[in-house]
Amino acid sequence: MSMVRLVIREAACDWSGTIHGSCADRVVAALSADPVTLEELETATERFLKPNPGRSVFASFSRWLNPEPYDAGVVVIDLVARMVFADSTYSLPGPEGTVQYHNGKCCTDTTLRYHLADDWVFLRAGSDWECTAASRRRERASRPEREARAVFYGRPMLEFVARECLAAFAKRETGPHDLDNSDTDHSDGVDRRDRDTIARIHAAWMLTQRNDLGGACPREVAVERHRHIQWDLEDRCHQWSALRACPRGLDETSHAFRYGGFGTHELVVYYDLVRHLVESCWDRLTELEHSPSEQHRPAWLTAGDFLTTEVPRLETARDAWLDAPDSEFHGRTPRSIIARERARLPEGMSRQDAIHDPDCPCCQMLADMPGPMFWHLDGCNMDDDFAFDFHHETREEWEAEQRRWEEHRKRWDAEWTEREQLGVCRNDDLDGIWTRSFSVGDMSDLPLGVRVFSVGGKLAELIIDLRGVARDSAVTPEVRQLIDALNRDFGNLRELLQSSDASLASALLDPVRNRFAETLDEVAAVRPDLSLKCDSLSDDLRRLLNAPSVRSEYGDPDDFDIPF
Repeated sequence: MSMVRLVIREAACDWSGTIHGSCADRVVAALSADPVTLEELETATERFLKPNPGRSVFASFSRWLNPEPYDAGVVVIDLVARMVFADSTYSLPGPEGTVQYHNGKCCTDTTLRYHLADDWVFLRAGSDWECTAASRRRERASRPEREARAVFYGRPMLEFVARECLAAFAKRETGPHDLDNSDTDHSDGVDRRDRDTIARIHAAWMLTQRNDLGGACPREVAVERHRHIQWDLEDRCHQWSALRACPRGLDETSHAFRYGGFGTHELVVYYDLVRHLVESCWDRLTELEHSPSEQHRPAWLTAGDFLTTEVPRLETARDAWLDAPDSEFHGRTPRSIIARERARLPEGMSRQDAIHDPDCPCCQMLADMPGPMFWHLDGCNMDDDFAFDFHHETREEWEAEQRRWEEHRKRWDAEWTEREQLGVCRNDDLDGIWTRSFSVGDMSDLPLGVRVFSVGGKLAELIIDLRGVARDSAVTPEVRQLIDALNRDFGNLRELLQSSDASLASALLDPVRNRFAETLDEVAAVRPDLSLKCDSLSDDLRRLLNAPSVRSEYGDPDDFDIPF
């Protein structure tokens, strides 16, 4: 018993047909793409089922409602009510799980994950699914979805920025600076008081409730579906890695692309955009204030006149910023980053593009990994303020997290102060000399991959110390030669440990380690201040294989999950 009756309910019609239970599970998994029509659902199934040209997944379905069980049972999917009813002896899919990928010919051993949005409900046998579906349809109809991005990026945001900047500029304190210029941010010459005002205007935009957002503030809308978007993108990364092919994204005409939530990339880019526009508006007001022509100076009591000219200017500034390639984004434009995330597609990159520093052993280990690399934004440069936090739904949750971090910091400071007073700061421990790198201490009980990564992390710190503040051509030829030798020795060691020829690896291991140790001795001779770190690394090399055999810990060298 492996066939089931599958019912798909759209807004205007219902579809019924029989399908294999495993295929029904893939259809449920495809709901992670938030489809609202049968066509969108079929496109979403391509995540888990390679399309068969000329044959639709739902080719045998009829346009009618038939909820009678067939063979193993029945599965009802209501795309409007966002409800799944399953009464089947084959399987009972849930809001998250895994399915086996179908390559168009047969089911494979490749397991793919899925996570549905939190507002999907699952009902089991004995439930009155028709009553639940009708109730949820009425409820959702009473809360029509709005195109939030028309508010986030359109005239509502631009008018808010212009109006609030004008009001704050008129009220600002214009007293003289102290002689030490303590109120000036010397990094860019901006008055710190202005910088704080700009940040407050930005935060006010995110926290102001708006009728055009259904009474919610932009921050509430931004975080509402953030968790689901991030899970879906994480699952697409996993899919790309497992299948070695980029998954199909959402069509720009799809409901989920237009009305879907905000992911981390878009929120980070949006933060930079709004901050850029607020600063641009503030600069414009400063220019007007110092204009030699009286007619160009701002009329503080005629905000309407200012908005009439400023909002169109901000529209132009917005579009120019969104379409400008950014070196911080590896040449991508902010608009393309937003569009790709809205299509639920990860930002893939080549292994070579992933190398941030060609002298860094950790970067080289990363580039050695097979499969795609993924690029992420994390919001590390955003203000530490509730308005810009997208991990907590309420201020109470955010404040509780802030208190936990503050308590942790206080405990750490107290412990470190006590250690300093007692003189037990591990100065006699070789691992204690490593201040910026990953260190695992006793490596005997750890997997070989972790031990190799520890060596790479320490080597990266050593190279940074050896290079100092100099970069690229600024380093001396002698230092460049040593850096290249260290990376070559480490690369030889990694290549040897991945060799499928165990006898060759065993024969060459000692010579390779000895050559690595000789290079470390050369570094210590040139830079005596780094001798302790060189000795520590040499000791790690000697103890690298003090655990079970290389082969048993490394596993199959063809396993793409092994990082080195």
